[in-house]
Order: sequence, then structure tokens, then C-alpha cells
Amino acid sequence: MEESLDIQFWAIRKREGRKRPWELRWRVGENAHSRSFLTKALAQGHQSKLTQAAKVVGQEWDAVTGEPLSWARKQALWFDHVVELVSREWATASANTRRGTARDLTDITMLMLETSVKARRNRPCDKDLRAALNSWAFVPGRCERETVPDRIAAALAWLKLHTRPVSALADDTTLRELLAGMATLQNGKQAAAAVVRHRRAVLHRAFELGVSKKLFAVNPLPAIKSKRRQVSDEEISPVTIPDGDQVTRLLGACLGLTGRQARVRGPRLRAFFAVMYYAGCRPAEVAALREGDCLLPATGWGRLTLCGSAPYVGGMWTDSGEDHEQRGLKHRSRKAVRVVPIPPVLVAILREHITTHGTADDGRLFWDGLDRGQLGKGVYASIWLQARKATFTAAEYASPVARRPYDLRHANASTLLSANVNPLEVAKRLGHTVKVLFAVYAHWIETDENAANARIEAAFNASDITAVTRANVLQIDGPPTGQMPDIAAA
Repeated sequence: MEESLDIQFWAIRKREGRKRPWELRWRVGENAHSRSFLTKALAQGHQSKLTQAAKVVGQEWDAVTGEPLSWARKQALWFDHVVELVSREWATASANTRRGTARDLTDITMLMLETSVKARRNRPCDKDLRAALNSWAFVPGRCERETVPDRIAAALAWLKLHTRPVSALADDTTLRELLAGMATLQNGKQAAAAVVRHRRAVLHRAFELGVSKKLFAVNPLPAIKSKRRQVSDEEISPVTIPDGDQVTRLLGACLGLTGRQARVRGPRLRAFFAVMYYAGCRPAEVAALREGDCLLPATGWGRLTLCGSAPYVGGMWTDSGEDHEQRGLKHRSRKAVRVVPIPPVLVAILREHITTHGTADDGRLFWDGLDRGQLGKGVYASIWLQARKATFTAAEYASPVARRPYDLRHANASTLLSANVNPLEVAKRLGHTVKVLFAVYAHWIETDENAANARIEAAFNASDITAVTRANVLQIDGPPTGQMPDIAAA
């Protein structure tokens, strides 16, 4: 029959000596299936459910379980679902995206754990659960390639059984509770808007996969609008930006650091930090810079042609197993380049750097170690901290100014904007869109305090002069009478 399913049940039988002795046997089409229960009533109840499901027109059935696919969809656990999501996206994602997805899914999955008494009874500690998720479950194939530590294996086994069903998020209240949890950090503080945005983007992709697997009819996330923050957390605070004098002192301090490693690395990294400040480059872009990318004339302005970047992500996330990923410019195609004019002072620093320290075998200006390998993030971060401590006063050192090398890039942007350079040109040199530039550097674009003060003062002065002039005009005292004033008498 077209409107019914070919399904046949056999008599429920009891098999002695088994934990679940009552066995239900049935056939769907040509495939035979069975399932055991603790009591005969439970077996009869499941048989009744199957019979009712067979009457539903268009119902899809699983050939393996002999049950409706919709039942399996309702039972699909969050852990299995997001592991599949990571596996599907891995091949086409950048190393940074892989790492970010694992981090965000770990935070979300910790909010999707079962809280029943049974689940809590043998629940591993949060530290082990997070490590199992971030570094093992969300790194496809690692469990097969490497020996899994016992504590991680125990955590993975628990996770496979004790995450909530994906279908639970179809409930509006449950979904809103999850979103509220995603807006909070582990320490209980409110997460930054960028963090929430990244987590929400990953959740959106998980829902889209759910729709494709028919776990959901539609993605419910777009219907729930996120609360707009009054102040953008992307906006850079002026208190973190070093001024020109502070930058000069920091660069100079690199030449005189003490300690065996710092004495060697400091002078080499002075030029590294100088490129960030005078050219506004990202650290990963500077790390990938080669001598052939530099136009360094004997006098006048030079030019850098940025062709790519080498961000540190860790060998776990790269296809090559190297700690750095060789990739194109941020938010650009792999073949895109960015040309940045550089002032004479930076031209001189780079010419001196190449003469004194040379380059790596592949032409990279900045390297580390006897083999002149890739410059690591930890290396230049350590030298920066030492330079900051060596040159700053106690008050400066205690302040948030220039705590990260990245603040040199922000210093470049703020300097250009304060000099009234066209924001479009600044965005072009930094590799930003104008929209991002306005959001990040609002303090320097939206206000020019000195110029504004001058214009306001001039306006007030003009107003005062006008008021004085009007006060000197002849005034007629007394209430109006309707008669013409006697000008002669006045």
C-alpha cells in the first residue's frame, strides 16, 4: 500500500538469563530488527509506538535501526553533532579558524552538558572536559594518530553519553538560556562583544548543519536578536597607545637589554618593532616580510609590498604541523598584496638591520635561532616586555600603555589620524575597511579636540562681540505706549 509501511511483528519472546529478557522482533520491508527490554510491558509499548509511526504518511525509516528517522533525530546528541561539524569544515578552514572554532565550540558544549544525578555521578573535572573537547574531539583524527591519555579518554567517553540532545535547542527558552550563557566568561564576567559574536557565528553553523540533517525545520537563531552594546569593545582606548617619545625609548631599549638571549635578540627585533610602528603592520605580516618585498632607497621614502603573513597558531591546527601558518593577508585572497609607503627613518633602520643581521635563507628579514627559523610570538613578546621594563618609569610600567607589541600598530594609526591624514588612505595602509577603521579608532576620527576647541572658542568670541555691539545700540526705556519716541528729546 502506498500510504502504509510494510511492517510485520513477531510474538514478543522471553529469553531467560539475560539482563533485558523480553525481546521485540519486527521486520521493516526486507530488513529484520530486534530490541530487548526489561519488562514485557515496555516491549509492548515500543511495538505500539512503531505501529503508530508506520501509519504516518511520508515517514522516513532508518534501515539500520528499523525505526523512524525522526526518532533518531530527536535523540541526536550535541557532542556527536558538533564533532561532525568540525570534521566537515576542517579541510577548507584556515588554521586560525580551526583553532577559533574549537575554542568556541568548547565553551558552548560546556553549556550543553547533562546535569542529571546520573551524569554528575562520574563526571570528570571541567579542566579535563575542556581539554578533551578543545584538543582532541575538535581535532579530527588526533585520537587515531596519537595515544590518548587515560583522563582524556575517560572525559571523551563521558561526553559521548552526557551531552543534551540537539533537538533541545528547538525550545525557545532553552535556546535563550544557552545564548545567555554564551555571553558570560568562565570567571562569571561579561564576555566582550567580539567573543559573543564569534560564539554565535559557530552556533549558527551548527544550526545550519542541523537543518541539512533535518534535525530542525529552520534555523531558529536569526529570530533571536542579540542585544546591541552601547559602546563597541573593538574601540581602542587611548590610554594603551604609546606616544612618539615612548616608542623611541622602547626601540632604543632593545639595543641595550641584558641577559644572554636578550642581548642577541633585542637588537634584531628593534627593526621588527619599528616596522609595526612606522608602517602599521600586523606582527604576522612583519614575520613574513622578505628582503625582496622592500624598496629601500638611499634617501627619501621607501615602500613595503606585503604579500602574506605567518601567524602563530600551533602545530595542532596546521596541515603541515608547523607552528606558523603561511597564508595570505588578513581578510584578503591568497594572491592579494598591500603596498605601504614607509618614511625615511624606517628605511634607514631596515637598511642597517639587513647589513648587520642579514636574512634567513628564504629572504625573511626576521628570524630566530642558529637555523634562522621562523620568529615565534613568544620570542618577540618576551623581548618587548623586557624593553618595556628597562625603559619605562614606574608609573608608565604600571599603566596599560604599550603592554603589547600590537599597540605599535595602533600608535601608527592614531598618529596618522591625528595628523589629519585622509581616513581612506589610513585604512588602505593598515589593510582595514573604512568601517572597521571608524569602529576601532573612533577616538581619533570622531574628535579632534584641539581643532574643535579652537573653533568653539572662535564661535563664543564672535558671539560675545555681537552681544557687546547690541548693548551699545540706543535703547528706549519704559513700557510701550503706542506713540512714536521723541528722538530729538533723546
